[in-house]
Amino acid sequence: ELLAAERPRALINCAAISAPAACEGDPSAAAAMNTSLPRLLGEWSVETGARVIHVSTDLVFGGAPAPAGGFREEDEPSPLSVYGASKAAGERGLLDVAPDALVVRLPLLYGSGLGTSRGASEDLFATLDRGEVARLFEDEWRTPLPASVAAAALIELCASPVRGLLHVAGAERVSRLELGHALHAERFQDPARAARELMGCARADLDLSPPRPEDTSLCCERARALLETALPGLEEGVTIALASA
Repeated sequence: ELLAAERPRALINCAAISAPAACEGDPSAAAAMNTSLPRLLGEWSVETGARVIHVSTDLVFGGAPAPAGGFREEDEPSPLSVYGASKAAGERGLLDVAPDALVVRLPLLYGSGLGTSRGASEDLFATLDRGEVARLFEDEWRTPLPASVAAAALIELCASPVRGLLHVAGAERVSRLELGHALHAERFQDPARAARELMGCARADLDLSPPRPEDTSLCCERARALLETALPGLEEGVTIALASA
């Protein structure tokens, strides 16, 4: 009803149940939001001719070792969690019914979440503001990107004919601990404080459900060739993220 009333020419679908624990606890809800909805939007786009860009995740990977340079668009998904599996199924369902649609896989995001405390930096700073030590994985590898850059890329892609799958990610593969140190250094510029407040740990040190993948880093070579929006590495990205927070 909303789409019929608004009649958009383009739609960016960011709707998801994205908390892995919530998906594990209610797989049917995860399937409804993450799998069925994208297919319905694809059917709507075919009927109306509207452009659909669907946001997916690097967590469709993780069950197989990451190739050198990160996962490419043509690599087969191998999710470890209900969340990752439901998102991978949503990708397939959308592109099955709407081959002209675009699925954009995003990595771990950081920067302002507009008060939602959803990004990596907001989680980190909330922990520190409570006076707690942040335990950050030394053995989990991602290609993180500022949320503001991801948003700019998605908006740019609305006017693009690109279809299928596209990886939009940061230019560097880093651990969660490396990301934490970069964010801390940009905000506080106090190495002694960082040594007190940031602690490296292994995924096996924590009782995690579902299990966290070791490496879901994405290769963004195709996106970098297509986009005017620059996809920064860690140092530049952290500066962008905290300046816009």
